Amino acid sequence: MLLVEDEPDQAAILEAVLRHEGLDVVVASSGEQALEIHQRTPADVLVTDLNLPGMTGVDLMRRLSPGELEGPEPKTPPPAVVMVTGAASITSAVDALKLGAADYLQKPLDPARLVLLVRQLLSDGPAREFVEGDDDDPLHGQLVFEGMIGGSARMREVFTRIERVAATMAPVLIVGESGTGKELVARAIHNRSRRRAGPFVPVHTGAIPRELIGSELFGHEKGSFTGAFAAAEGKFEAAAGGTVFLDEVGTMDAAVQVSLLRVLETYRFTRVGGRKEIEADVRVVAATNKDLLDLVDDCVFREDLYYRLNVFTVTLPPLRERREDILPIAERFLLKFAKRYGTPARRLTDAAVERLTEHDWPGNVRELRNVIEQTALFASSEMVSANDVQLGQGRIERRSGRRGYDSVASQRAAAPVVPPEPAEPLSVPIIHPADMAVPSDPAPSHVVVAQPPPSVGPASLPRRPQEGSIPDAEPPRDAGEAAEHPLVLRLPVGTRLADAERKLILLTLEAVRGNKQRAARVLGISRRGLYSKLQAYGEHVGGHEAQGPAESAEPADPVDDVPVVTDEPSLEELGSVRGDA
Repeated sequence: MLLVEDEPDQAAILEAVLRHEGLDVVVASSGEQALEIHQRTPADVLVTDLNLPGMTGVDLMRRLSPGELEGPEPKTPPPAVVMVTGAASITSAVDALKLGAADYLQKPLDPARLVLLVRQLLSDGPAREFVEGDDDDPLHGQLVFEGMIGGSARMREVFTRIERVAATMAPVLIVGESGTGKELVARAIHNRSRRRAGPFVPVHTGAIPRELIGSELFGHEKGSFTGAFAAAEGKFEAAAGGTVFLDEVGTMDAAVQVSLLRVLETYRFTRVGGRKEIEADVRVVAATNKDLLDLVDDCVFREDLYYRLNVFTVTLPPLRERREDILPIAERFLLKFAKRYGTPARRLTDAAVERLTEHDWPGNVRELRNVIEQTALFASSEMVSANDVQLGQGRIERRSGRRGYDSVASQRAAAPVVPPEPAEPLSVPIIHPADMAVPSDPAPSHVVVAQPPPSVGPASLPRRPQEGSIPDAEPPRDAGEAAEHPLVLRLPVGTRLADAERKLILLTLEAVRGNKQRAARVLGISRRGLYSKLQAYGEHVGGHEAQGPAESAEPADPVDDVPVVTDEPSLEELGSVRGDA
């Protein structure tokens, strides 16, 4: 991948993160330098900042298009482009999507999300990952269809269904295991439709945080949520006149499923926090590697949305069910990667072919691509033997009795939740202090408590919150819960200190329900300093607040009025009880 970033510190951090994940990264500080690098060594993925000195990111993307490159027509297609933009330039990023960018990310960058997006573009990317129009391409005729290689009967049936549905506007649901090439099918449907001149906008729903997916799909208005400092278009607006591809649609949140169902029924939507309806001039193609009917039975996926998406289905067979396609795909990948790495590998021996065809390929074409890439890299001769095939590389022998993460997670998910057995009812005496209103009816001598506290020690008693604490924020029980807790702030490496401070202050205000006195105590700053920072962020601060009101002017904290609960009456209460007796 080619990373274009004019800030050296940001470039160094991102390069270190990406190289740590095993990606081959080349860094350029300007668009002109990136263009020179790409002409010498073509990149598969380009991650570029929108605002660059001299040539902008959009200009660079235009220069890399086949019709703009100088010299003879290039043999390698242009790279998949990921545009990086600030909050103030979302509109420009959407324009880049319309020009053919694969996706855009907003600063500050989340390195984990960037790595996931780049890997998806490298593995499930456009047709260049499968076929390149080289002069010595041995594949001709019906083996190649829109970048997909397959001469088996199952794949020919897939190609026929793509041809049939491409000319319509019907929503399409693509079903297949991970690594079978679902995005390639979606691009083939788009390329053969009447919308092929419009943008193709992929949305990897599993890579977007759940709380942001509504904004990513439908856009948002200014002030609709914390951090929405400007209005922004969503992917449905960016794909106007083209196709929206919703990958891993089974991971959608329930609220977004309702909005998507309305879009499919009326082809109109509303931005997050907005009131105006916008026409959705898009075609929706969805994909999943799960059985959506099982999710419907589990009440995870809406049944009505399933039937709206499942108007036309394309089912991709796993690679193990079309073994006759393994050899042509492997040979294509072998030539591709041998040229990339300058190795002599050109052909597979019969023993190597037998070893490839006997493997079950649980990762499908993606796994085959990875194996052949390693094989081409380590090949020492033109003929690749069975021992040269890099099957099983990267596996670590597990110690006995140790289980993998997936097995543990699945067992936890399948394990039924057993509620604790109720404890024996506990009878406690009722004491009426003299200063409390006693009911006119005679009270019973005891009351039955169904759920007594687990212990009667001091640790089980309610405690008065300390000054400056947030009683609503309970500490998470583990790291997984911490990542989803609404009062946990996650900041990617490389976030500017001012941005981190702003997010922390706004999240703290949200946690204390806008009580600025409490927020100042939690943050350890004065109220006047808090008001100054809020005014700098553009947040509304009343005139009497900005002048620095006295402590008594601040509304009383409702938490401070909570009485201290103890399990023993006070001395005055005991005295009044004795007097009543």
